[in-house]
Amino acid sequence: MNSHTLTFQNEQRRQEIRRQRKNGLDYVEVSDDLRSLYVYFLGSVPQDLKKENLLIEGGQRIRNLHVINLEIENPPNCESYLTVNLDQTGDFSVYTLRLVSLDEHGKPTNQPYPNFDPRYSLVQFKFRDGICNTDMDCLQQQTCPPPQLVEPAINYLAKDYASFRQLILDRLSLIMPDWEERHVPDLGITLVEILAYVGDYLSYYQDAVATEAYLETARQRISVRRHARLIDYPMHEGCNARTWLWLETSINISLEAKNFYFITSYKNAPPLGTILEDIRHLDDVPPSSYEVFEPLTPLPIHLYKAHNQILFYTWGDRSCCLPPDSTTATLLDEFIQHTLPEKPNSANTQSPEQQRKLHLKIGDILIFEEIRNPKTGILEDADMKHRHAVRLTNVKASVDELYNQPIVEIEWSKEDALPFPLCISAIVPPDCQLVDISVARGNVILVDRGRTIEREDLGTVPGKEIIQGCQEEDEPIEILVVGDRFRPTLQKTPLTFSQPLPKNHLTQDAKSLLIQDPRQALPQIQLTNTVNNSIWTPQYDLIDSNSEDQHFVVEMDNDGQAHLRFGDGELGIKPAVNTHFQATYRVGNGLAGNISVGAISYIVFRNQLISGSTLQPHQPFPAQGGTAPEPLSQVKLYAPHLSHEKLERAITADDYAQLVIQHFSTKVQRAAATLRWTGSRYEVWVTVDPFDKDAADKKLLRNIATDLKKYRRIGHDVIVQRAGYACLDIAMRVDVKFDYLRGHVKATLLDIFSNRVLSDGQRGFFHPDNWTFGQGIALSQIVAKASTVPGVESVSVTKLERLFVGSNREIEASFLPIGAWEIARLDNNPNFIENGRLTLDLRGGR
Repeated sequence: MNSHTLTFQNEQRRQEIRRQRKNGLDYVEVSDDLRSLYVYFLGSVPQDLKKENLLIEGGQRIRNLHVINLEIENPPNCESYLTVNLDQTGDFSVYTLRLVSLDEHGKPTNQPYPNFDPRYSLVQFKFRDGICNTDMDCLQQQTCPPPQLVEPAINYLAKDYASFRQLILDRLSLIMPDWEERHVPDLGITLVEILAYVGDYLSYYQDAVATEAYLETARQRISVRRHARLIDYPMHEGCNARTWLWLETSINISLEAKNFYFITSYKNAPPLGTILEDIRHLDDVPPSSYEVFEPLTPLPIHLYKAHNQILFYTWGDRSCCLPPDSTTATLLDEFIQHTLPEKPNSANTQSPEQQRKLHLKIGDILIFEEIRNPKTGILEDADMKHRHAVRLTNVKASVDELYNQPIVEIEWSKEDALPFPLCISAIVPPDCQLVDISVARGNVILVDRGRTIEREDLGTVPGKEIIQGCQEEDEPIEILVVGDRFRPTLQKTPLTFSQPLPKNHLTQDAKSLLIQDPRQALPQIQLTNTVNNSIWTPQYDLIDSNSEDQHFVVEMDNDGQAHLRFGDGELGIKPAVNTHFQATYRVGNGLAGNISVGAISYIVFRNQLISGSTLQPHQPFPAQGGTAPEPLSQVKLYAPHLSHEKLERAITADDYAQLVIQHFSTKVQRAAATLRWTGSRYEVWVTVDPFDKDAADKKLLRNIATDLKKYRRIGHDVIVQRAGYACLDIAMRVDVKFDYLRGHVKATLLDIFSNRVLSDGQRGFFHPDNWTFGQGIALSQIVAKASTVPGVESVSVTKLERLFVGSNREIEASFLPIGAWEIARLDNNPNFIENGRLTLDLRGGR
């Protein structure tokens, strides 16, 4: 073989030539003047070489190059080489230098020089390379071209099982004309149908990939979830339900939250009040026949018998009630007398130590409950809507010295204020005795729906071998074993999703703890690595996870099955090979958890039962918050428009106002903003109109200012302030019908035009939530409102103007305008006359 027809990366033949002390051409260098060649050999330079032994072939424009003379160079401490002088220079093409033997006449032959290897008796070289850059390696890699495959004739109309089956049979009829068997039991038909099934599955998968690649056409819930997340739309998987329970106990006791749970009644259930054990009582009961609710806080729960029913203290008065919006109350307490043991080295005297029955403290939850009807006194007639849970913010134990009665004064937050009047005591028929109408319940527990599945085995992370290359022949690089794709699926459904409790949940108001945002709900699952007992926690996504975070994502499919997806080593750590996982999770989600009042009936213990006591759960409120998973049609409808609705940066003044409304929707009913030039930069003045208040407090203003700093434009200084108020001065003349008392009509008018919530739950005309920025007062509104009062015959407005400003012909215009950054206000409080005044002139009546 005299031509290089092979490509190779490891030339073993060179070493073998040197070992056997043969010779060959190694490489050629071209001199700078392009007229000389420096030839290097695998062995020593032959001493008897003649210029006729060297032939130079090739060339495109310049051919027939001849050797003028030869000269052997022996530089000190270097390899000897042969200098070949040529008669002319070559072109840019490839030349071949051959070393051949001579015949008896001294003519060159086609045979290699004696003792030279035939493969290395020639060498290719170039005089120059016009396409080679001097700053790059000019050596071109020799590669083997890929084989040219024959394209098969594919019928792309075959897409399902039947067409694939017929296609295979037609093909077999051509290549196997003697096989005519078509019966189903035949082995050939069986193989044909198996191949048709595989083709049908692959065809479906091919179509499914293209279908799931776009949000509009995707049909799988996992695909839609991932598409929506790319545009920051948080698709939710529903949420479980929550409610408050209070436990009736016969003794003081402490319970571990993980040791018990609550269930609803079921077929052939034992009598109410029975304490159940899950293994003994529920082992043969299908879990689908009852709903499970578990304590939401992991802290130990302390129960006291005295907290089963706590009476309100009325300070010796009778027929009392707590008005709406109340945030304080007084509870009845008792002393427990104890005798201290005799102290050593003291006289034989005993000093009593007084302890109280109530053990209330700040952070406890109390439920106010109406237990009798205030008119009939019948237990069954009690209004079930008159129940309210509060979080205690202040507890003060004291004594009413007048009656020598121990009491406890309690307070709760404004967010938990009473939404209705709570009757405490009343005189009821038939005996006309004073009875307690409402009581307070202690021993309150926050529970949510979900049954815990302990340590379900998920399997082991599989491994795959990766060989990155070879160093030499029979010398492979170390084989790497890495974790392969691991996507386990949970066995039980439906997985519970719940919004995590805030860090300050022990001090947060009771009302907000029942409210959940399904888009912030996380799956209630925890993974344990049994190899090192490390804990893996779920996340909504892995975008914010780093390469060391032990996080995973739960993805729900169309059938409600939960699939677990782990990180790739960059966004979340990738599980190592042979890692064994166990899952502890909860099942129970969606609308089925919104059970009615009193549905929860039993307490169930997992391990040890409580002997010698009774524990009866009571459910005064319906469970709430259970939400179904978001439909795919809703995601496809709303997700594409999210970018137009969600503000990421405040540019204009209106953007600042919109951000306040979006982020403080439960505290601010409206906000306004304007840009003001200070001479060097812009200031953004944001004015806030809060709910249920005349003016925003400092804490709310500070929170809004902190939030807006994240969205403000560079060069804008944000200033958040209270709204400006336009205080009104209104006077009316009212003619009262002859058969009505003027005092009654006036009292009703003062209520109608007040700024407070009325006894029937309606808001007064000048309640702060009825007015906002730039909303003027129409004279017709006042007349129409006053005309609805019984006993009013006619109404005329004699004054409609700003307080202390004077008339600006508002009555003639029948309208009092309010500035764009102002809010109308009329408190009619004689102590603060500057906040608005209402004057009534009633005539007629009696």
